[in-house]
Amino acid sequence: MKILHTADWHLGQNFFERDRLEEQSAFLDFLLKQIETRSIDLLIIAGDIFDTANPPRAAEQLYFDFITRLHALQHCEAVIIGGNHDSAPHLDAPRTVLSHLNIHVIGGMPDQTSDAILRFERNGKRLCIAAIPFLRDRDVRRAIEGESFDAMEARTKAGIIQTYQNIAQQIQTSRQDDEVLLATGHLTAVGGRLSDSERSVHIGNLGSISAEQFPPIFDYIALGHLHHPQAVGACEHIRYSGSPIPLSFSESSEKEIRLLTIHDDHSLTHQAIDIPLARRLLRLSGSADTVRQAIEELSTPSHELTPWIEVTLTEGDVSPLINDQIRAAAAANDAVVLKVGRKLNNSQISALPDQTTKAISEWEPLAVFEKRIESYQGDLSPEALKQCFNHILHAVQEDDAQ
Repeated sequence: MKILHTADWHLGQNFFERDRLEEQSAFLDFLLKQIETRSIDLLIIAGDIFDTANPPRAAEQLYFDFITRLHALQHCEAVIIGGNHDSAPHLDAPRTVLSHLNIHVIGGMPDQTSDAILRFERNGKRLCIAAIPFLRDRDVRRAIEGESFDAMEARTKAGIIQTYQNIAQQIQTSRQDDEVLLATGHLTAVGGRLSDSERSVHIGNLGSISAEQFPPIFDYIALGHLHHPQAVGACEHIRYSGSPIPLSFSESSEKEIRLLTIHDDHSLTHQAIDIPLARRLLRLSGSADTVRQAIEELSTPSHELTPWIEVTLTEGDVSPLINDQIRAAAAANDAVVLKVGRKLNNSQISALPDQTTKAISEWEPLAVFEKRIESYQGDLSPEALKQCFNHILHAVQEDDAQ
């Protein structure tokens, strides 16, 4: 039996007011080709199918077009779980219809844990999946008035761990002979490497669990949320597949999906399949002349889309003339500069307390709040204020997802 693990498609993402649908469509064509040529039996998508709770219509069309093409192959089923960017009700709405196409959707944690246990059999190989989606606070704990943040953090983590333990116990009691066990998840595992494009899942480290806190009965745990492909700690069987395309300039262009194989002796192995790069996101820094020279030396293969570039000048000012020259050099070389900024040293930052090289639209909400409380002179500690703000922000994001 062959299984593919992918996650974090973020269909509908806007990047500096540009959509990513062309790149995402190229990835889905590649994924479908892998499923067809490798005779894949099951596809696992570990959350964040969409970038927002209310994705644009073109993103939804891309999603359903892929599902239609997948079903047409007639040999591959799919398990799709919700992520923190997804709306659980939005994903779950067509669940009954999609189940007839062998597409199994778990947008939010079911009221009955047993509904998240899925079983598959192919060529004498048996597979059981604990299809656990992103666990929202309301899924794992009840709010207690006046509860401290330490207590909230402890109970949230305990609730997530307990959810995995409960479903593991149910699976263990009904486990069939030679059955391989998998689990999914969409969360931050302790020690995971983050990029600029991940939204905090819980308050600070709230909800972050370590590798040893997952039940040991699972042969593989397919995670989503972190966009760098990686194992969790030293546990090679607990893995993030990463996003299929770079979602920020801070991300590496090395992307992958994971191929899992259940062999005749019922053992499981897994390996990476590299995803071809559809578009490069480049960071260039230096003087204006150095940056222009680097742009002029760019070479874009015919199969790649136009590169997008972030420029950081290390000397001189970002004048309208220099800005225009850099963008013109890029346009002449079939590239697009999305941002031109200036790197400031500490003395320059101190001299410009009310200014920033970033537009406000580029800041995450927490970063804006942290900037605001730098001048706070009240009785509460900055850390307590950040925790309060994060709690409110997380509640708003959950409401939006619903």
